[in-house]
Amino acid sequence: MYVRKRGLFWHYEFFVNGKRYSGSFNGKDGSHIAKDKAEAREFAFKERRKVLDGSYRDAAEREELKCFSVFVDKVFLPFARENHSSSDHDEFRCEMLKEHFKDKGFDEITMMTVVRFINQRLDSETVRKRALEDGTSVNCKRSPTTVNKEVTLLSSIFRMAMKEKVASANPCDELPKSVRGKIPARRKRNRRLSPEEEKALFGVGLVGRREHLRPVSEVALCTGMRKGELFRLKREDLNFSPVALTRVIKGEVWEVRPGWLLIEKSKNGRPRVIPMSQRVRKILQALCEDVTTGEYVFRSIRTGERINDIKKGFVSACLEAGLDNLTFHDLRHTWSSRAAEVGVPEHVRRDILGHTPKSMTGDYTHASPEEMERAMELVASYAGRGSSGLGKISANQEAAAESPSAAAS
Repeated sequence: MYVRKRGLFWHYEFFVNGKRYSGSFNGKDGSHIAKDKAEAREFAFKERRKVLDGSYRDAAEREELKCFSVFVDKVFLPFARENHSSSDHDEFRCEMLKEHFKDKGFDEITMMTVVRFINQRLDSETVRKRALEDGTSVNCKRSPTTVNKEVTLLSSIFRMAMKEKVASANPCDELPKSVRGKIPARRKRNRRLSPEEEKALFGVGLVGRREHLRPVSEVALCTGMRKGELFRLKREDLNFSPVALTRVIKGEVWEVRPGWLLIEKSKNGRPRVIPMSQRVRKILQALCEDVTTGEYVFRSIRTGERINDIKKGFVSACLEAGLDNLTFHDLRHTWSSRAAEVGVPEHVRRDILGHTPKSMTGDYTHASPEEMERAMELVASYAGRGSSGLGKISANQEAAAESPSAAAS
């Protein structure tokens, strides 16, 4: 490696694996300006380090990456797949962003361009339908919260592009408050499934050609698991044996007790184990005994592979059952609401749902296996006793709730 001053600026040259790399510290394209030879050598060593770790960009490559779509494909998505706990949402949202901005460069995407994007997305419709009073159905408008997530992703892409010296500014940082107000970060839903609606959903909606969605919906209602966690559930994650099983995930040993299941990949990146109620165990055991079931518990009836989404089928089931404004994720809300109603403590609900503690006291408070097993049995038997709480639990249900581990063995 050598550095040499030519005119006003310092230039460098070095070889890695027989390939020549050279440039100058002239302040262009975000480069540094070296004030003396020692600083120039320091900068040159940093450039060499970039070559060794794969992050070096020469002038031609940096020019190519100034195109939004190219940068997303070559830099952002590979990084997301390797470092994000789940890149599924990044994948499909990036496809939408690339389609919208097409061949635009970063310098062509201004604050007004992003404002127009936000307004167009808010005015667009989704595949989800809403039933009207006259019996007809119409497509729902896209949620402002969804658009907020898309803009947040767009901003993340710009921030990474700025670090890679292919974008000079982030237009998302300049959005007016009036525009920000249109896309709140989160719109809290106040929706749960009543026992009567549950009967309609499973007795009218999830029958016939939508019968295959019944097991995954029922397990979601009885466990509070997220949609992605259910779709990724494998046979090996379920313990139907009378002895505990162990799994090693990223060097950490996890014990799966008899009658419990392992959620290997959750939203917060941490695995967790939860008990199966008798109702859930019966459903999952029947699915696993099906010889046509592959690696994943819930599979597509068309492809034979794991289910990727059930949005259209579930929306159709809700329309058929006469249920308005119900999403699959509301089944998770329903589990938590029912658990609170029957007296399950907050720390038990938190550990079953996989939420992160909000305080140091929360960090120190953990649910016992017996508490979690009892909670699962109580919520699984909720619909059979109406909505008036513990008073209507039958003797058999109370016995099962008191001793779920015995039923799992």
